[in-house]
Amino acid sequence: MMQFLPQERLGSAVTNLAHAAQILEETIQYAKDRKAFGVSIGSFQNTQFLLAELTTKVEVTQAYIDQCVMKHTRHELTPVDAAKAKWWSSQVQSEVLDHCVQIHGGYGYMNEYRVARAWRDARVTKIWAGSNEIMKMLIGRDLGL
Repeated sequence: MMQFLPQERLGSAVTNLAHAAQILEETIQYAKDRKAFGVSIGSFQNTQFLLAELTTKVEVTQAYIDQCVMKHTRHELTPVDAAKAKWWSSQVQSEVLDHCVQIHGGYGYMNEYRVARAWRDARVTKIWAGSNEIMKMLIGRDLGL
């Protein structure tokens, strides 16, 4: 079982990021379409800055996960690298989805909107395949702590 934990954690990381990226894409479209005070909410500076930050986090996380996938295909993925990918991707997913809910306003909390269901469903990713606290312990041990 221990032999396949890095693969499981990498799979979780891939899923976490794909989930966050999809909902972020939908939220960007929502920000373009949703009007407040006669203009799209995407035209507000705060919304632009927030979506720029979230997009960058998703893309940077994608680059790290891509590196981990390549290592895995070469049988070089370490348990620590997999732990980093799992922990970080679930944190990024949580942050992205939380902001997406906020951008949707009251609609973001209604189950009729996919963002609400995604936000709720993402919470478990900080627990499964090893809790984020366990991931940090593995990383910390690798640092010689």
